[in-house]
Amino acid sequence: MPYNLTNKTILITGANSGIGKAAAIQLARLGADVVMACRNSERGLKAMQDVIALTGSNKVDLLPMDLSSQASIRDAIDQFNDRHQQLDVLIHNAATFDHTLKRPVLTADGVEMVFATNHLGPFLLTHLLLDTLKANAPSRIITVASKGLMTYPFLDIEFDNLNGEHKFDMQYAYYHSKQAQVMFTFDLAERLKGSGVIVNCVRVGNVAIPDERLGHLPVWLLKVYAMKRKFAMTPEKMAETYVWLAAEPSIQNLTGGYFDAPNVPVKANKNAYNRETWKRLWDVSAKLIKE
Repeated sequence: MPYNLTNKTILITGANSGIGKAAAIQLARLGADVVMACRNSERGLKAMQDVIALTGSNKVDLLPMDLSSQASIRDAIDQFNDRHQQLDVLIHNAATFDHTLKRPVLTADGVEMVFATNHLGPFLLTHLLLDTLKANAPSRIITVASKGLMTYPFLDIEFDNLNGEHKFDMQYAYYHSKQAQVMFTFDLAERLKGSGVIVNCVRVGNVAIPDERLGHLPVWLLKVYAMKRKFAMTPEKMAETYVWLAAEPSIQNLTGGYFDAPNVPVKANKNAYNRETWKRLWDVSAKLIKE
């Protein structure tokens, strides 16, 4: 990839494995200062050491951060601000999809775990870093959705079920949170027009999941993933679209986009473009982070 990211600082969440780690490696090779935000400090340290060894870069930093915890996010950003003077790209890669959850689990903030991690965490993280991104404009925010949303063509935000009060299914909760991220992308892009900060979303398709993330699954589900892997894209290939959205000069004025790999614009479902829902989701999210 013909990009020079020297003197660019990029924060990527969920960077200890899979697409996030692959993107961290590619960005470091292009000269960026890469901040790897990881929930598990031990795995994060190992991943950081791998990135340094593979790229030879000495500009890789580990930032412990649990996106399900608002206190952890706020503490992490205090640490980030102590160590870094700028931020050019924020990549919201981290997400949870825990098949072992059969009923809703509330975080310490009183929010259902999947919604808290996959939507509210990125919402708060963006809020805390927005002034820094504006100060370093032109800058970029990249959110991450899932191609699996195509199997829910009528999915909308269930404001009366954000904590799984009426029904809970792990798969549905995951895609519901990703629908929220798509709407957040479109809304934030509109709010930031003219600021020099662009916001785009990548729709991750069938990507091979690392073995270390499959250990908790039952045997039948491991067989399903083994079958899917035969047709899966590598994390490295998917990460190339992250890098394109982070670095491609020709899209500096493109905002509110939605992309498949390899850099192909796509459409979300009809409900994702409802501006009234955008505003309501923003207001509810702001209330939940107590802003």
